[in-house]
Amino acid sequence: MRKLEVTITEEQYQHIQAEIKYAARTHLSEGIFGGYELCLQVGIPDVFGAHLEMKINNTIDLGEVEWRFSLTNKSSGK
Repeated sequence: MRKLEVTITEEQYQHIQAEIKYAARTHLSEGIFGGYELCLQVGIPDVFGAHLEMKINNTIDLGEVEWRFSLTNKSSGK
Protein backbone atom coordinates (compact mmCIF):
# COMPACT_ATOMS: atom_id res chain seq x y z
CA MET A 1 0.00 0.00 0.00
CA ARG A 2 1.18 3.54 -0.73
CA LYS A 3 0.92 6.56 1.51
CA LEU A 4 0.72 10.24 0.57
CA GLU A 5 2.84 12.39 2.90
CA VAL A 6 2.48 16.17 3.03
CA THR A 7 5.03 18.14 5.04
CA ILE A 8 3.78 21.41 6.52
CA THR A 9 5.38 24.06 8.67
CA GLU A 10 4.45 24.66 12.30
CA GLU A 11 2.74 27.89 11.24
CA GLN A 12 0.61 26.03 8.67
CA TYR A 13 -0.26 23.41 11.30
CA GLN A 14 -1.33 26.08 13.81
CA HIS A 15 -3.42 27.80 11.12
CA ILE A 16 -5.21 24.51 10.32
CA GLN A 17 -5.89 23.86 14.02
CA ALA A 18 -7.24 27.37 14.54
CA GLU A 19 -9.59 27.07 11.55
CA ILE A 20 -10.86 23.68 12.75
CA LYS A 21 -11.59 25.06 16.23
CA TYR A 22 -13.30 28.17 14.83
CA ALA A 23 -15.44 26.12 12.43
CA ALA A 24 -16.41 23.69 15.21
CA ARG A 25 -17.58 26.56 17.44
CA THR A 26 -19.42 28.25 14.57
CA HIS A 27 -21.09 25.07 13.36
CA LEU A 28 -22.09 24.05 16.88
CA SER A 29 -23.71 27.41 17.60
CA GLU A 30 -25.61 27.27 14.30
CA GLY A 31 -26.57 23.60 14.59
CA ILE A 32 -24.64 22.64 11.46
CA PHE A 33 -22.63 19.46 11.11
CA GLY A 34 -19.82 19.46 8.62
CA GLY A 35 -16.21 18.69 8.00
CA TYR A 36 -13.37 20.17 6.05
CA GLU A 37 -11.39 19.35 2.95
CA LEU A 38 -7.64 19.53 2.38
CA CYS A 39 -6.72 20.02 -1.26
CA LEU A 40 -3.18 19.51 -2.56
CA GLN A 41 -2.64 21.57 -5.73
CA VAL A 42 0.23 20.15 -7.78
CA GLY A 43 1.30 21.79 -11.04
CA ILE A 44 4.34 20.15 -12.59
CA PRO A 45 6.22 18.05 -10.02
CA ASP A 46 9.79 19.26 -9.36
CA VAL A 47 9.13 22.44 -11.40
CA PHE A 48 6.36 24.35 -9.61
CA GLY A 49 5.79 24.01 -5.88
CA ALA A 50 2.67 22.37 -4.53
CA HIS A 51 0.12 24.38 -2.53
CA LEU A 52 -2.24 23.21 0.16
CA GLU A 53 -5.75 24.61 0.52
CA MET A 54 -8.26 24.05 3.28
CA LYS A 55 -11.97 24.29 2.57
CA ILE A 56 -14.41 24.72 5.44
CA ASN A 57 -16.74 27.66 4.94
CA ASN A 58 -14.45 29.22 2.39
CA THR A 59 -11.12 28.35 0.75
CA ILE A 60 -7.99 29.13 2.76
CA ASP A 61 -4.63 29.05 0.97
CA LEU A 62 -2.12 27.53 3.39
CA GLY A 63 0.83 28.09 1.09
CA GLU A 64 3.55 25.97 -0.40
CA VAL A 65 4.16 22.46 0.93
CA GLU A 66 6.36 19.47 0.18
CA TRP A 67 4.79 16.11 -0.62
CA ARG A 68 5.72 12.60 -1.68
CA PHE A 69 4.44 9.07 -2.08
CA SER A 70 5.97 6.37 0.10
CA LEU A 71 5.43 2.71 0.89
CA THR A 72 3.85 1.70 4.17
CA ASN A 73 5.84 -0.76 6.26
CA LYS A 74 2.85 -2.21 8.06
CA SER A 75 2.22 -5.87 7.53
CA SER A 76 -1.34 -6.82 8.33
CA GLY A 77 -2.54 -10.37 8.68
CA LYS A 78 -5.43 -9.75 6.26
